[in-house]
Amino acid sequence: MTTDAITGDDLPLDEGFVDAVAFLARSEHRMRVLDVLAEGPHPREDLLDATGVTRVTLSRILGDLEDRAWIVHEYDPDRYALTDLGHLVHEDLTRLLRTVSVGQRLDGVFEQLPTDWFGFDPRCLADARLLCSDSADPSAPARAVADAVVDANRVRALVGSFTALPLYAYAATSHDGPAPDATVVYDPSAAAVVAENDDLAHRRRSIEADYDAPVYYRTGASLPCNVDIIDDTVYLSIGNGSGGFRVVETDHPAVLSWAREEFAAVREDAVPLRDWTDEHA
Repeated sequence: MTTDAITGDDLPLDEGFVDAVAFLARSEHRMRVLDVLAEGPHPREDLLDATGVTRVTLSRILGDLEDRAWIVHEYDPDRYALTDLGHLVHEDLTRLLRTVSVGQRLDGVFEQLPTDWFGFDPRCLADARLLCSDSADPSAPARAVADAVVDANRVRALVGSFTALPLYAYAATSHDGPAPDATVVYDPSAAAVVAENDDLAHRRRSIEADYDAPVYYRTGASLPCNVDIIDDTVYLSIGNGSGGFRVVETDHPAVLSWAREEFAAVREDAVPLRDWTDEHA
């Protein structure tokens, strides 16, 4: 038995195949039935509760799915279950819908994300929240990240495109009271901005003096986008070309796991920014 993948060029699509996909995609209730049954067999009453349709409508849906051999009606006990084919159909269509969802939710931004760098399936961003600046408030996305820093317990950040708002917010928080446990790693371009600006350098020194420990670090590698890990939420930030940022906010476990691992790897090779600044003064 071969396990070679079938490519689009190998697949003999015809109108019947396309209709089968459309049959599911155009009905949220049919997809909901498959979603529920993907968790395991369920009785009819569970499917009624999950879909909210009438008994007549549910009977028609179940009959249509049985006709396509995607589900089977079991009688001892009385319940419905996905067939092996049904599992494959549900899995592949769910992947397709999540792919389309990512494109719609992150319209105009997805192509700018460094997906080759990400160690997670981009479909994990299907439920992400997009924060975009506008002409009325170009700093709104960066301010949202800064506000999250103020309210956080723990902050870990990789910075490739510098924005001062999070640093200002952290400086104010550390001055007024308990501040988050924070570690920030700048790439060379971002570190240069902080080192060469007297006000930013003063704020950085003030923050580290309060804690008598490094907070800011410098890595020699360029970072393709900003990654802020604020408690259990990840913010991916990219410049919009006009001085503002587009920010993708997500708490997906796979994204969070990748971000934490990537931060740990970059931080391991980084040096305290204050040490680097002293050496290159």
